[in-house]
Amino acid sequence: MEKTIETKVRDLCIQNPVNHVRKNHALEHATVHILEKKFPDKEFAGYSVERGFWIIGKLSIQEIQEAADAAFARLSHGEKDLAIHPGCGTNLATASLLTSVSAVLTFIGTKSEKDRLKRFSSLLLISSMAIQVSKPLGFAIQRNLTTDPDMNGMEISGIDTGQIREYPYFFIRTVYKKPCESSL
Repeated sequence: MEKTIETKVRDLCIQNPVNHVRKNHALEHATVHILEKKFPDKEFAGYSVERGFWIIGKLSIQEIQEAADAAFARLSHGEKDLAIHPGCGTNLATASLLTSVSAVLTFIGTKSEKDRLKRFSSLLLISSMAIQVSKPLGFAIQRNLTTDPDMNGMEISGIDTGQIREYPYFFIRTVYKKPCESSL
């Protein structure tokens, strides 16, 4: 029996690893937001992949479970802003790229160290502007490219734990039960 185009698209959406990473990235950010509010004196780090996300921080599995469940519920109820985090690597990558490009553009046409030194003040000005532009741009990239706050079809399936030196880590596993309609 031949599959319809709609069925093929829905099947592709379920199996789309990029979409899974984007959803997990949103859930990771939301979980970190909740943890930061509950534990303001603790530090956290996260990293998302296709099958879930890691949270590194000195917490119990119960505290992680409660935060991940609350994050999932809040995203599911439309709190999309939880998917965007100021400490995201996307922001750092955006700032790095823009300042690097501004440096290259500033030095185009220079042939000597003396020429480059003459442009140093221009480099500082352009790099500062690039950093300022990178802040809203990084948030926009998160909102439109690297996260997807729509939790439709996704659920948390469990948490694995471990330790790297003195730092506990938690891998929050996710699974996809039905097509992700936001991508259609």
